[in-house]
Amino acid sequence: MPHGVYVDHHGNVFVTDVARHQVLKYEEGKWEEPALVLGEKFVPGTDDAHFCKPTSVVVNADDFIFVGDGYCNARVVKFNKHGKFIAEYGSLAEEGGKLGGMYVVHDLTINHGDRVVYVADRENGQIHTMSYKGEFTAIASVPGKAYAIDFIAETRSIAAVNISDHGSPSKVMMIDVDSNNITAVFPHNDSSFVMPHAITRLKNIGIYLGEIKSPFTIWKLSEIPPERETNARKSDFKLLNVITSQIPLSFVIVLIALACIPVIYLTIVVVIRCRRRSSGGWV
Repeated sequence: MPHGVYVDHHGNVFVTDVARHQVLKYEEGKWEEPALVLGEKFVPGTDDAHFCKPTSVVVNADDFIFVGDGYCNARVVKFNKHGKFIAEYGSLAEEGGKLGGMYVVHDLTINHGDRVVYVADRENGQIHTMSYKGEFTAIASVPGKAYAIDFIAETRSIAAVNISDHGSPSKVMMIDVDSNNITAVFPHNDSSFVMPHAITRLKNIGIYLGEIKSPFTIWKLSEIPPERETNARKSDFKLLNVITSQIPLSFVIVLIALACIPVIYLTIVVVIRCRRRSSGGWV
């Protein structure tokens, strides 16, 4: 059950699997077998050889691997490029506010320039700043729960998406990494986000959100090119209205109907054969 995906600077693809309690590394063009496996398949744990539902993974320029572990363990685990355990950082904290104290480590994003990893503590609605050596130095807060984050180097900000505890619409928030304050919220009108679970930003294109609740929507917040903005500061990050792309309900119904056809056909065949046998007509 893949939960997080990360592509490093070599083109390797890392996948966290919450069902297998593992992190898998695939080299570019070699998808048949993983080049590296961290954790033991289907065996959860809290030691240096096991995870418990790892959620996210990032890799720094020195090829050290940081794993968000995760739904059960409130920690970030560091490995070298060969998969050797280096250290673990963080501690369980059901109440937020303590540096490095986290409840559910749900997402990671990396700032290569500052040599830090940002850690989204989902349940406490907080984003922790952690150095590569595991020193927690700052906390930013969002309303509700902090589900997903992505660092934007040009504006020195984190794009974060939340789910509110009070029924208000989920939003994409820009958090300044120097002040840890929310500097912008998108969209400006009420959003239709249901349960956003992942976020990523593509430079000069926009931000994409993925939802895990029906109708399983992929949202795109399109970025406004700088040349279209007048009197805009270089650090401004502006977004156009939300563009939605989702699977229509009618399409889902058609797929289900098509899938049922062979089942119904086989059922009819079995019934007819059984009747022939019972009536003595079967030869």
